[in-house]
Amino acid sequence: MSTRSVIVFVYNSCDDPLFKGNLLLLLAHVGRQQPDLRLHLITYEQVEYALTPAQQTQRHEEFARFNMVWYPLTWHSGRFKLLKKAYDLLAGVWLVLRLKLKFSARSVVSLGTVSGSFAFLIAKLFGLKYYGYQYEPHSEFMLDCHIWPASSLAYRGLNYLERLSGLQADILSTGTIHMMQRLQQRGSKAKVYKLPSCVDETRIAFRPEGRQRVRDKYKIPTEQTVILYLGKFGGIYYDQEIAELFYSFYQHNSSLFFLIVTPEPVDYVAGLMQQAGLPDASYTVTRCPYEQVQDYISAADFGIVAVPALPSQRFRSPIKVGEYLCCGLPYLVCAGVSEDDLVAERDEVGVVVQEFSPAEANRIYPQIARLLATDKMLLRARCRVAGIAYRGMSQYLPTAEEIFAQL
Repeated sequence: MSTRSVIVFVYNSCDDPLFKGNLLLLLAHVGRQQPDLRLHLITYEQVEYALTPAQQTQRHEEFARFNMVWYPLTWHSGRFKLLKKAYDLLAGVWLVLRLKLKFSARSVVSLGTVSGSFAFLIAKLFGLKYYGYQYEPHSEFMLDCHIWPASSLAYRGLNYLERLSGLQADILSTGTIHMMQRLQQRGSKAKVYKLPSCVDETRIAFRPEGRQRVRDKYKIPTEQTVILYLGKFGGIYYDQEIAELFYSFYQHNSSLFFLIVTPEPVDYVAGLMQQAGLPDASYTVTRCPYEQVQDYISAADFGIVAVPALPSQRFRSPIKVGEYLCCGLPYLVCAGVSEDDLVAERDEVGVVVQEFSPAEANRIYPQIARLLATDKMLLRARCRVAGIAYRGMSQYLPTAEEIFAQL
């Protein structure tokens, strides 16, 4: 049997949840299902996700079980950012060339459109087939959220490469029907598949022992209703608006407890809550390892998705809603975010707002109260069924197998 060598180019760290809880799941599956496939994983390791030598050895051994070899590079940022990104690109180009020559690699896969832009250029340079996984317009996210101005080199460069790769890729997969329609309208030559951020529903599920452990840790009474926010503040997410939303909910029900799990500094987030007027005893700010996410979701009764209702957000495929639902948690989301708003209303597993504001919070709180009053066992079961149908990995493994069979 001849071997098909495929390069996986990821501009994230090996332990970054964006990779570990997403693309890596599919790579592990296809690596086991297609024995002629040899995967060569290139990552850019950041200090934030630094691994000890022992952990690195463990990752190498784990990857070898599904025929994947790992090549960690170093991620550069800070001052002289453009020069450092150029250096990163050159390091990637050199490594891909070595892999092409040594293993006759014929395809390159990328995660997202930032690494996708690098990978697309490399594919064109070396005549490789290009597959862009999770094709989303990151440049438009940054523009809509006022992080990059339209005149900036970062926006113009990435936007150009996103458009070019969207038109000239061999294969693309994206998380929403909205992006599939856009690519079709623009005349993309790529074979386009719907393949959203998937959740391994065999691992991400309601855990009663996890619920109790987290509640005991933060001294949350068994019967107290917990509102969970899991994620970042600011950037392409809401910031102070999250705190104002919580305060509006608190005014409706002062017995609510707000569990905030975030990588942001505790003092910063606590300051936002205090500024909004939320009493210290009504919330806690913490962080948790990725492996414990399902326990924290299980500890809650309702989840928050803090993605603003901006035009580009309909193209996003955040994994959070799939995790919430598979753990049996209903959620709040803004209209026009991915297909999360459609699922919330169609399957009666969430509440949709137009924006995060006190007026909207007051308008929709009765809907949240009705969901919270639903029998918990029935609601969890309804959410999990919806979550597996929407984002369960089992629903999309045949699509991943079909794509990788072409590489």
